[in-house]
Amino acid sequence: MAKFFASFRTSADTYLKHKVSIDATWQPTDYEASLIKKTWSEDFDDLYSLGSTIYTYIFENNPNVKDLFPNIHKYGENWKESKEFGAQSLKFAQTLSSVVENIYRIDHVKQLLFQIGAKHVAFAKRGFHPDYWDVFEEAMALSMVERIHASKEWDEDQKIDAIEAWKKLARFIIENFKIGYSWRGHSTS
Repeated sequence: MAKFFASFRTSADTYLKHKVSIDATWQPTDYEASLIKKTWSEDFDDLYSLGSTIYTYIFENNPNVKDLFPNIHKYGENWKESKEFGAQSLKFAQTLSSVVENIYRIDHVKQLLFQIGAKHVAFAKRGFHPDYWDVFEEAMALSMVERIHASKEWDEDQKIDAIEAWKKLARFIIENFKIGYSWRGHSTS
């Protein structure tokens, strides 16, 4: 299994350098949608853990992003224990949950993602840049690589397929955030 994860870490690193060529109009196949649903949990603790893992990765790999969250940043080295960090982590996991819940009707969530992207125009004053979402995409993909790898229910081919489906979904989410941001940014200029 260590060999499997090492090969996926290399695969994930390659993915992060050369993003899956998919755009904001991605439509998952039934198989991809099924894999995404099967790897997802609505359990509160699982959602909280996933959101925390994603934000920990983001803050550790792009500390500038943490500066955008003054209510988290004020805790210094103890930011992971703050209720504000927990709330933000859960908020992002709930967004993912909405997407997964509608995976068979992916067009239903495009508007939600677009609106989230548009709302981030207001954070540009604090230093937000749309390219910060690239680290969110990395965090989502790598978090799911770890979760899927840990699964005992899947053979290696299924794990590979599930990871690829999650990479595509992460890209879809971020691309729609960016489109919403770009549209809102242009409409307010």
